[in-house]
Amino acid sequence: MTRNVSEKEYCHENLGARFASAVSDYDTARRVATLIDEFLPDEAVAGKRALDVGCGLGFFSERLHQRGAVVTACDLGPGLVAEIAKRVPCTAIVADALALTDQFGRAEFDLVVSSECIEHTPSPLDALRQMAAVVKPGGYLAVSTPNIIWSPIVKAATALKLRPFDGYENFSSWRDIRSVLGECDIEIVREAGLHLFPFQLGLHGLSTWIDGNLQQLRGCMINICVLGRKKR
Repeated sequence: MTRNVSEKEYCHENLGARFASAVSDYDTARRVATLIDEFLPDEAVAGKRALDVGCGLGFFSERLHQRGAVVTACDLGPGLVAEIAKRVPCTAIVADALALTDQFGRAEFDLVVSSECIEHTPSPLDALRQMAAVVKPGGYLAVSTPNIIWSPIVKAATALKLRPFDGYENFSSWRDIRSVLGECDIEIVREAGLHLFPFQLGLHGLSTWIDGNLQQLRGCMINICVLGRKKR
């Protein structure tokens, strides 16, 4: 059943060319490095069918392709999908993160990657459930999303017009992410937090060192990163 999609869900699409200038190269690189390069062994990527949900500007689709995956990139925004189709060798499809099983069917992909997508939907945990549903038994799900403890600060920055995003920003907790993955028969294999302080402050070398050496503080970090594997 087709749902009524809110205009707020098209915030990145509506930014157009401003989207690329609004994202942080450092933050994007850290998330790509964590979710794909650090979390995923070669045997989980090369030659595998991979779905990039909420593909945005295509950085994750591009890296998956570079590592040998057969990539399907999907996003709600048709303009974003069209741009990715031009620059990344992949199948690019307009799709709703809350209706992935309607679009693709169940247990279709060896690997699903989604970074900073679920929080931009009306129901992040339902989006996570949809991602889990399209993963094959034995396949992997790698997800990142902002930590709910940082939500007040981010919302204040948005209200002060310090950020150009005006769509949904429904952040999740570590507890909720773990709970939903467990409910979906996804066993957590790896966890990592990113950014103990906002990357906009600079000090990127220190931030990267903290990410690598102080993971006991990940409950306080800005980004939740999780790798799960579906039970066979």
